[in-house]
Amino acid sequence: MKVSFFEKLTKILLCSLCIITYSCSSGSDISVDDTDIGEEPTLPCNVAEIFANETTNAVCFEEVNNVRKVYTNNFPAHNYGPWAGANTLEAQDFEYSMCLYPELTSTITEIKEDPTSQACGGGIIFGVSDQGINYSPFARLYWVNPNTQEENLDWHVEADFTLAMDLNGGHVNNVSRYHYHNIPTDYFTNDLNINGTKHSPIIGYAADGFPIYYKYLYTDANTTATNPSVSTFASGYSLKSGNRPGDGISAPNGSYDGTYIEDYEYTGADLDECGGRFGVTPEYPNGTYYYVLTDNWPYIPRCFKGKYVDNSFQISPGCPDSTAAQDCSSVAVTSINASVFEDLKNKLDTKLYHKLNTLDYGSRYAESKINQIKIYTTNGTLAYTSNSTNELNKTEIIDLKSFYIQVDFSNGSITKKITA
Repeated sequence: MKVSFFEKLTKILLCSLCIITYSCSSGSDISVDDTDIGEEPTLPCNVAEIFANETTNAVCFEEVNNVRKVYTNNFPAHNYGPWAGANTLEAQDFEYSMCLYPELTSTITEIKEDPTSQACGGGIIFGVSDQGINYSPFARLYWVNPNTQEENLDWHVEADFTLAMDLNGGHVNNVSRYHYHNIPTDYFTNDLNINGTKHSPIIGYAADGFPIYYKYLYTDANTTATNPSVSTFASGYSLKSGNRPGDGISAPNGSYDGTYIEDYEYTGADLDECGGRFGVTPEYPNGTYYYVLTDNWPYIPRCFKGKYVDNSFQISPGCPDSTAAQDCSSVAVTSINASVFEDLKNKLDTKLYHKLNTLDYGSRYAESKINQIKIYTTNGTLAYTSNSTNELNKTEIIDLKSFYIQVDFSNGSITKKITA
């Protein structure tokens, strides 16, 4: 969410009255609150210091209860430019909020915009990088009728096919905002030294709260090896075959060549249609759902699997305020406690149930109340939700031989892989 001048001024004035301030240094360090490890919360960010910086990168990640907050001046620390046009880069102040313990849903949220909306119709950015830069893949350009100049909103021009990007897959728009349409290759390679010899570090967070990695991942998503192998992953999208159905006037014709987002289709891969998968990572040794940036289209994912996508990631003026503090709170579910597992006795393989009921969730949750549990198949499909009238037994979970369980405690959430 763009921070207004008056909000910025208020925060600076408030900060000046503080006797003690906590400073978060400029840079790209990301603190991960691994629910299996239980690290101490991060110190409060010095928001005034970040927003006062107009010439160098300033960003800070902060954990407030069940919300991860990001304060950034959206100024890159890596090399940037040149790009086509006369637009110049300026620091801009943003405050993002997302769930610290995100949860999946069976409904996919696309990040396309709504140009017909009178307010807040500009769409959603995919997420924010470790440097605080927008991952914003859409160009908001369309097929234009050559006779009437009317836009056909069903055909979205692919930004990377049309716009000139710099060496980090970014450029500056007409309001001087730097953002990524493609992979920040120079930054990943020469600054972060991501080269495929080990698993990618976290390179940001999506708007629904799940972490983002680059293409180098553990070959086995559920590995328990001391030195697991790493493979290069690609998205499951490819160009459609044949020609577009348009007449070249009201809609585009010609072959599917990548000019438009609609030229591509998902044909399946190790990554799902939103560019994500369940798996173990260095930061999440017991596994998590996460998104992956790849070197093939769409480069940056175009949809979300998370339940809550916060308003702070909408990019138009007039958007509503963040609701993360309310959305990300623990869900109160009546009559749910440790005996919630009893409901699964007749629904799971005996060995799976035994493993499920004897899991060690760590000292952080030893005395915590269980609010709800969810079971996902290995491809991310929601199979079971405890004590719910909305989502129950979407698959025959008794046949599952392997699954992910998400346990929502009163003070957090944890996801683990269960295999017979």
